Amino acid sequence: AFATASTEFTKCLGKNTKPVKLCVSCYKQYTSVKETYTNITLSTNCTTVLRDSDNAMVIRRLWDAYSNMWGSALCESCSGLSSNRSVEFVNRTDTVNLCFDHNKKHGSICSECKDPYEALLNLFKDLQQDGYACADLADSMNSTAQAWSVKFECGHNDVEYFPVISLSVGMLFLPILFYMGNGFLSKNFS
Repeated sequence: AFATASTEFTKCLGKNTKPVKLCVSCYKQYTSVKETYTNITLSTNCTTVLRDSDNAMVIRRLWDAYSNMWGSALCESCSGLSSNRSVEFVNRTDTVNLCFDHNKKHGSICSECKDPYEALLNLFKDLQQDGYACADLADSMNSTAQAWSVKFECGHNDVEYFPVISLSVGMLFLPILFYMGNGFLSKNFS
């Protein structure tokens, strides 16, 4: 039973690596592996025979690897996410991607998609702050943010050169004004 559950979970992981959809798509398979492993550990006969009998401890090591992977992807946090919040995240991601597609030809992505992108980003930050930023959501947000900032070059503030140039020119004339003023004052006092 553990071998079958492990195989199904591993297949699911392989199919859902990019884009990352591990936590959502593989939840059922992970639960099956977890239940099978728990059943093995609860049965004295199974624990001795299956889990601890061989030097390689294959079942224990496989379970540890699956459990560590699930934990490092923060998948448990997504399972605590209400369906309304996850649906809202998916809908906002879809809205941003549709906006990208629609405005690609017009070259107006940065202006037209700014509000939906910022709404998605704020929702992600809220979910992250609440502890619900599992690998699925983080990967989706990273892909969207990469498209926004790198592919479409949005979100970069244009540098205002006028204040910098004005200040530099002013600093160049400061010594001239100082010496002119110094010369003027020295003539008046002599």
